[in-house]
Amino acid sequence: MRRGVAIVMVCLCLLSAGCAGLFGDDTAARETVTPAPVPTADATPAPAQRAPGIVGDRVVNATALGRAHVGQLSNTSYRVRHTRTVRNDSGLHKRIRTRASISTGYRSYTATRTVTGPGVTAREIHSTWRNGRALERTTVNGSTSTEVVADSRGIGGPPRPPRAALFFEPTFNGRLITLLSVTNVTSIRPGDSVIKQLYGVSLYRIKGTGATDTRAIATQPADSVTNVSFSATVTPNGIIRSYALQYTLVNGTETRRVTESLRYSDLGTTDVVFDTWHGSAPTTGRTEQHNRTG
Repeated sequence: MRRGVAIVMVCLCLLSAGCAGLFGDDTAARETVTPAPVPTADATPAPAQRAPGIVGDRVVNATALGRAHVGQLSNTSYRVRHTRTVRNDSGLHKRIRTRASISTGYRSYTATRTVTGPGVTAREIHSTWRNGRALERTTVNGSTSTEVVADSRGIGGPPRPPRAALFFEPTFNGRLITLLSVTNVTSIRPGDSVIKQLYGVSLYRIKGTGATDTRAIATQPADSVTNVSFSATVTPNGIIRSYALQYTLVNGTETRRVTESLRYSDLGTTDVVFDTWHGSAPTTGRTEQHNRTG
């Protein structure tokens, strides 16, 4: 009888220990299980990395960022749009618009720049690169000249590479490096859902006010430059997709308000379409002039 009671007691102890060992108790469960954070519906995924030259909330190496920007654009097709507007007390003084469509590796392109406004002489420049040759058409006051500005064979014009034959630098590298070097950057944050929808990728937004060298901001002589406001968007691999700049320029007794904007779009999907005038350009480096009709 005593032996039977002892066996029953041992079995009860083993069952009690086994249950605790297999399932644990409520206290242990509360200490080891941590609920995972639940993302909000409007949360925007941040880019996986910072662009070259950016550390935290600072642009520590604008040249490195500019180099990455140029390198990335050299390996894709794109459209670029740049506008600079200058206003004075009377209103619009001058506006310069530059547009270009460029194929991968600059194998072909078409670009146009217009200068308008009551304070300047109206001017238009149109340039193309096609079949190894760069043609440039310039119109001033209704008079148009067309010229071969580069030929890869060195026959009809100087043997310059396509990008060097353009009348402007399509990456705006020099301007970007200057602005990123002298602007007082106040924040670098992931772009919101609106920016992501606009560009189709996650990127960072750079904001800044004022500058360490305000005169470097201006593109013309100035006694002073104030009210500097700057913003830009940049991808993790270093493409500066856009920037917007505003500042006030004082030169002598004249005060002007300047705005600039730059945007790259259609990366990898740009088609270069040529105008009909391309085929009528001269086959040598000489300039032909004629009056615009229509």
